Amino acid sequence: MKNRNIQFKVTSGLLFPLLLVCSAVALALTPTSALPSAEARPSQPISGHFFPCFRYAGPPRPVGENTIITFDVTTTVTGSFTGSSEGTELDIVHRDGSITLFGTTLFNGSLNGRYGTLLLFYTGRGNINTGHETLQFVGGQGTGDLAGVDVVATAEGDIGAPNPGCDASGAGTYTGHVIFGP
Repeated sequence: MKNRNIQFKVTSGLLFPLLLVCSAVALALTPTSALPSAEARPSQPISGHFFPCFRYAGPPRPVGENTIITFDVTTTVTGSFTGSSEGTELDIVHRDGSITLFGTTLFNGSLNGRYGTLLLFYTGRGNINTGHETLQFVGGQGTGDLAGVDVVATAEGDIGAPNPGCDASGAGTYTGHVIFGP
């Protein structure tokens, strides 16, 4: 068999999303018995609405048959989460119009009446033709009353015409569970 010098090159624009996905998968596969005192803390349901404003963080760029788009995203959140968040989202738009997306956002406000900040990671699927997206969130690393909080949520929404100051805007709903620290 011939020695084939095969090399894989990961572009810097894809490295963070790959690490994010690997971290989310590792967290999801961690047995609950391995999480300290998680079973001693009851979960509480969460739900509400969100209203994102997307601004291009740079020009869309083609990579093979896909287009990579990076957005700065600010979001107003109501319901169990009340406040706002700021973050970055990377969208991989495939030739068929489907979107694979990865994001990170820092929430500032209250969650079920407790105030602080909370770091959230999300992945999802969307469609550029319909504007519809479905997302899965995990959150932790909070401050203030949100220190020690763990969140798992699903969000669903639609992207449409931009509001003033946005390149695209949207609206959607979220549901999930929160476990507050001791």
